[in-house]
Amino acid sequence: MTAYKAHQLRSQFLKSYSTIQQVFRRMEADDVSTDISAYSGKMGSFYDVFKQYLAGVHECGVFSNTSDAFPCAGFKEFNNKRNRYKNYNGTEYLARGIFDDGQLVLSDGTFVAIENPNGVDHLWVLVDINGFGKLPNRWGYDLFTFQFINGELRTMGDRETTYNDVEKYCNPKKGDGLNGIACAYKAKTETDYFKSLVKHFK
Repeated sequence: MTAYKAHQLRSQFLKSYSTIQQVFRRMEADDVSTDISAYSGKMGSFYDVFKQYLAGVHECGVFSNTSDAFPCAGFKEFNNKRNRYKNYNGTEYLARGIFDDGQLVLSDGTFVAIENPNGVDHLWVLVDINGFGKLPNRWGYDLFTFQFINGELRTMGDRETTYNDVEKYCNPKKGDGLNGIACAYKAKTETDYFKSLVKHFK
C-alpha cells in the first residue's frame, strides 16, 4: 500500500511539473515575455497570461477577489484551519500572501497558485498535486513550489533558486515556517522521496 501511494504521489508530482514547464515553453514559442520583471507592476498580470495556456481550468481569481468556493482557497476557506496549508512538519501555517497572485484548478483537480508580488524579482508557481480540499495540505507532501529563473522552470531547492538550502528547507526535524518550500528539488531528484515521505507521515 505504501509503495502504491508513493508511486501515485510521484506520478502526480511529475505530471504537474511537466504541465507547468509546457506553459512556459509555449509562452516562449509564442514570443510572450517570460521576463519576470515584465509582470511585477500589476497584481495578477502574470496569472492573466499563464491561465490562457491551460485548457479546461477553473479560475479562482486574484487577491481579495479569490473565490471562497471549493476548489479555491479564498480568504474564508484559507482561514479554515482544517484545510489551511502548513509547513513540512506541520508546526506552522503558511501565510495566505503566498497564494494571492492568482489561483486556478486544472481539469484533473490539481490546485495551482502564483506568487508574483509587486516590486519583487521572483516568480513562483505552487502546485497542490491532490487539490486544496484534500489533506494533508503540507509543503513537501502534496504542495510543491517551482521557480522560474534565468529562462528556466526549476524546482525550489535547485541551484540559484530563492531557497536552495535543502537541509534547512526540506527537513522533517526543522520547525522553520518555510520548511518544505525546497522539497520539490528532492521530489524531482530522489527516486525514493515519496516512499520515505509516506512512511514518515503514517
